[in-house]
Amino acid sequence: MPPSYTISLPSGQFATDGQTPLLDAALAVDTPVPFSCQRGECGACRAQVLAGRYTRITPPNESSYVPAADELLMCQCRAVSDMTLRFPHWTAPASTPRRRHASVVSRRPLTPEVTELILDIQGVEPFDYQPGQHVRVHLADGSHRCFSIANVPGAVGPRRLAFHIRRTPAGTFTGQILPALMPGDALSLDGPHGACVWPATPPAGIDHLVLLATGTGFAGVFPILMAALDSRSLQSVTLYWGGRKPEDCYASGLLDALQGKDGVLRWHPVLSGGACDGPSDGSLGASSRHPATGQAPGRHVQDVAAQAGHDWARTMVYACGNGAMVRAAQARLRAVGLPEGRFHSEAFLPADDSRPSQTPRQPPHPWERVGERFTLDGILQARQRSMAAVHEIAALITPGITTGDAIALADQHLRRMGASHNWHPTYVRFGADSQSPAVQPTDRRRTLGEDDIFVVDIGPVWDGYEGDYGDTFVTGADADRQRCAQAARDVFQRARLAWLDGLTGQALYDLADVYAHEYGCALVHDIAGHRVSDFPHALYGKHRLANADFVPGDGIWVLEIQVRDLRLPIGAFYEDVLLRPLTA
Repeated sequence: MPPSYTISLPSGQFATDGQTPLLDAALAVDTPVPFSCQRGECGACRAQVLAGRYTRITPPNESSYVPAADELLMCQCRAVSDMTLRFPHWTAPASTPRRRHASVVSRRPLTPEVTELILDIQGVEPFDYQPGQHVRVHLADGSHRCFSIANVPGAVGPRRLAFHIRRTPAGTFTGQILPALMPGDALSLDGPHGACVWPATPPAGIDHLVLLATGTGFAGVFPILMAALDSRSLQSVTLYWGGRKPEDCYASGLLDALQGKDGVLRWHPVLSGGACDGPSDGSLGASSRHPATGQAPGRHVQDVAAQAGHDWARTMVYACGNGAMVRAAQARLRAVGLPEGRFHSEAFLPADDSRPSQTPRQPPHPWERVGERFTLDGILQARQRSMAAVHEIAALITPGITTGDAIALADQHLRRMGASHNWHPTYVRFGADSQSPAVQPTDRRRTLGEDDIFVVDIGPVWDGYEGDYGDTFVTGADADRQRCAQAARDVFQRARLAWLDGLTGQALYDLADVYAHEYGCALVHDIAGHRVSDFPHALYGKHRLANADFVPGDGIWVLEIQVRDLRLPIGAFYEDVLLRPLTA
């Protein structure tokens, strides 16, 4: 009989015969694991080996992703014993959130701008969630609002949830519905949602926890704070809470009491309204310098934390608040030594009540499934950061550089910008290679010329969301190269307008071929568009946009345009997410 080995993951187990690639064995039994290219190039399926032995199926090449010494690529390796693996860069999807009914227990002001709302989940089934998760409250117009659960599971009752809700200008829920809620009133919600959670088993090698919050982002990190203290596994827990004035830190009394309990917790109000940023002494005290550094701290939570002398190599960080803080904090703390995979975040994205109400979306096509944590705002932020990254990378690529060096430079820049990893390999193509699809071999020794054309195509993961953007650039002033590069962009824009008019994915690519010839180019049909989502979209199927016989949805498909010049050995590429005008 062939051997049978058990592969243990944080989310469960699967069996393999020792001949099949680990990734294929997992997918064969629908075990959720991260993956994308399945060629050993992107690193999405990398896993840390905690126990067991394995062998590589094929030797690496110059395009292969190089895992760390304690990692393997699941698509390139097979087991030769039982194994235990973990994914530091990814958390398996939780069970499907359910719609539940809730009744109001109480509503009280914490500050003039912040209200505490306590709800009881109805029914006999428990509402199981993890510290750091949130729910979606449904409104009568079909929209919803997301709120962090501000209490540790079971802390105020077996099915009781607490929320800290800030009033937003002209907010439908916070300005109209919330002030009128009375005990016994009914609400509908679903959840739990979110992957920014405190693990049931604290990770090995972590002695310190740093929490960053702005405003009511405190509600998202407070349950993590309490769970961490209860675990008694950490030497220190430090909270930096940002606000405009002292009363914005509305839980200061509770935090001061916890701080004086056993010496593990320290918290610091970081105030932008002129008050102090020092550690609290029970009165939101007034030290203007951080005791660990003796320096006047910055006015942002990440700056105060960065100056505090933390042992970043043994620290885990959780951040919850506005998206600008989360992005800046990730880059700032990595710059001072926080290892990759140690930053966990949940960006607070208030609802935009200025947008017109829309009827509830119809059930998605089977090709358009997304993860339970997916939001369009997450895709929009990933898109913006990817667009900025491509143009910054292009500015760093100058004549004389080789393709291989340009790819390495691009990946280094993505890490500096805060991308956790790539969901597809970074592609850079010079000169004649610009005609070819990304999946075809590229001459990594080719040198960029003074009068040349080149493509940059990236697939980074930003805060758990897949970015994907690509464009073509020209060195020198050759008119044909400039025409070809612009052709890819123009074909994309015209095809997008056709999508807005209701064309299917198949029809888009048929029309794009016609458009390409108008610019003296031919469409390369091997490049056919794909999905994006919360990482990895491959869990929901690796479908091609050009095969979609339906009108693609908003914000979850990438339209790829690869053209080849009809006369010259050059090509161009442009890709972006298909977005409707309200979101583009």
